Amino acid sequence: MIVTRTHRSTRGAALVVAMLLTALGAAVAVQMIVPLSGWLEREYRARDTQASYTLADASAAWALTVLAADARLGPVDHYGELWATPLPATPVEGGSIEGRITDLQARFNLNSVAPRGVRSAPNIALARTLFAQAGVPVGLVDVLADSIDRDEISDDGQSERQRYGRNLRNAPLRRFADLLDVPGITEAHVSALMAAVTVLPEATPINANTAAPALIAAAFPGATRETLDRAIARRAQQPFASAGDLAAAIGQPLPDSMFSANTQYFAVDATIRFERAAHRVQLQIARPPNARPIVISRLIANA
Repeated sequence: MIVTRTHRSTRGAALVVAMLLTALGAAVAVQMIVPLSGWLEREYRARDTQASYTLADASAAWALTVLAADARLGPVDHYGELWATPLPATPVEGGSIEGRITDLQARFNLNSVAPRGVRSAPNIALARTLFAQAGVPVGLVDVLADSIDRDEISDDGQSERQRYGRNLRNAPLRRFADLLDVPGITEAHVSALMAAVTVLPEATPINANTAAPALIAAAFPGATRETLDRAIARRAQQPFASAGDLAAAIGQPLPDSMFSANTQYFAVDATIRFERAAHRVQLQIARPPNARPIVISRLIANA
């Protein structure tokens, strides 16, 4: 029997909801079994704060369950897997919850300009292309690499203090705001870059199965549009099992460690709505090889 894409999507959504409800059972049972009608009136502020953290725990439990189950199926990550199925608005007592898991390695990670503190020429070249596309001066890529690499010598052979008038961080970025510590980078530059790249706790390869076609094109500037389209079409039919598969599909050598076929960092964005309150939960999850996924950052705000 042939299973259509629509049937697979429906079945996947049903399984995602089932996994959510299992996670919710442990995380929010106490909050949800209490009738909200009178309780919100009596203790609204206390409920609002407590529910935010409780529902964040529920969202995290759901995402961790999905990602742990996915890891057991194999090392290749792509958009045909369960984690990529959005959680539709799912009724809970007095409200609803919806959300999605996204692949943070679908974008270029700025810390990859200097993996483990050593400058990477291919990744710096890709960063220059992405900076130019974002309207950010490409010369700032070398300043960024100086800020992240572990030595105190700039790309022109001067000491960083000589060139920039002060010592640089010489450590990976922890968040986008750290870009403002890089000489020459402004808030406008940060805003422009946030739409095109990401910042993760360590250097990471780009997932060849989830990267946008434009990012793959930037990484292979010599490839023709026809070749790139053929590679993307091949990916849609059969996800790449390795970075080498991507290189073979395009017919060009691939710089070491620029791409892979799996992901270790994911984001979760969930929205919880009640009649009189709504919360947005944003999580970052790390899934190290051969280990259980863990939440590494959490933000809760009114939606």
